[in-house]
Amino acid sequence: MDIFGFLKDLLRKGLRALAERFSLGPKKPAFPLGDRLLADAFRLGQIPSPTEQERERALFAAARLQALEIPYTVDEAGNILARLQALREAPEDLSPAPLLVFTQLVSKRWNSLESLGKLELSRARGAGLADALGPAALLSLAESYTLGRLSLDRDLLLFFSALHFDDPQSGAFTLFITDPPRRPAAAIGVRGFTLGFFTRHTLGSHRVEITMADEERAGEGPAVSRGGSNAVAAALAAAVQNLGELALSFGEGLRLYIRRVEAQSVFNRTPSEGVLEVDIESADRDLLDKALRGIEDMVEQGRAGGAGGDQAGGGNPRGIKAAFRVISSIPPGDFSISAGLVNSLVKLMEELNIQPEEEAEPDPSSLLSAAGIPALSVGLASGRAGLNRDTVEVASVETGRLLVERLVTLLGTTPERKTHG
Repeated sequence: MDIFGFLKDLLRKGLRALAERFSLGPKKPAFPLGDRLLADAFRLGQIPSPTEQERERALFAAARLQALEIPYTVDEAGNILARLQALREAPEDLSPAPLLVFTQLVSKRWNSLESLGKLELSRARGAGLADALGPAALLSLAESYTLGRLSLDRDLLLFFSALHFDDPQSGAFTLFITDPPRRPAAAIGVRGFTLGFFTRHTLGSHRVEITMADEERAGEGPAVSRGGSNAVAAALAAAVQNLGELALSFGEGLRLYIRRVEAQSVFNRTPSEGVLEVDIESADRDLLDKALRGIEDMVEQGRAGGAGGDQAGGGNPRGIKAAFRVISSIPPGDFSISAGLVNSLVKLMEELNIQPEEEAEPDPSSLLSAAGIPALSVGLASGRAGLNRDTVEVASVETGRLLVERLVTLLGTTPERKTHG
């Protein structure tokens, strides 16, 4: 008798029995839709951004929609709009207006190395990963629709924007505000962070860029300019002080933040150009616009660089030319119009054991609520946005996905079918 063969066969049978008893073999993922959402976010996060019309990211989203056999359109700006037809006939008392879910394709934090991403047991890391979660969430909604998980009485619009929503020239939401067939009954913005946080009572904001140039130094070579006075830096420092005084004159209803101050030079040590970026925020639209006009007047009248210049009463230092432009703008949202939408969201959060927390900050949803469309923005995952990389809590992605899916189902279904469907 081959005792070793007998023992080997016995051990093999024992291991097979244990595997069957405790399911030690390969398992199906517990949350396949959540896993695919995170996988899509990883792939999107690795695609360079910002680029012209976000073509590469748009191609990825379009390919996923095409694989799901969902029709979509791409406009001249590169925006993608998919319309998911209602799967049930809507009752007469339900308006034909669709439901809009929107997000941005663009990211300002892509990095050629850090955006490759890293997946750990409980965390996912990558530069700009949080920005990719929004488009991935909309693709997940499209997949849920294909699988029959979303059975709505309204059409569902999925909007992937290649534009910055806060760009004053973009008009990203113009189509939904002015075109009656596409004007939504309600709108939901999806962003990466933070699960449980939502925005609907938003502040309005303007981001202003003030550029300064030393015209007297523009043609000087390195040897001549190296020992001169630092007029650009002095003008920037004085402008910061003047802006602070201007903000104080408008009282506590206005907030002002200095975002960037930079003096630039090429070959010499003395800068010949400078830039100052400032944000102003307020819940009062009139106050916000008055403050914006105040900054513009300060620049046009030559007072951006402080006293000590050519003009009586103080102006820019000799030879300093200042220019002004608005680089982003969001109006204050309508607090009351989105009250019912917020109540629905809070109830769903409580059902999913999510601690709801409302934040007041400038948000694209106010562009819609200011136009009379109930709108809010929600965070999809828990984590932390860092300078070099984002950290996403993996377990929170499925919870956030469920929250968005159930909110869409709730808003796209009549009350009778919500209870019986």
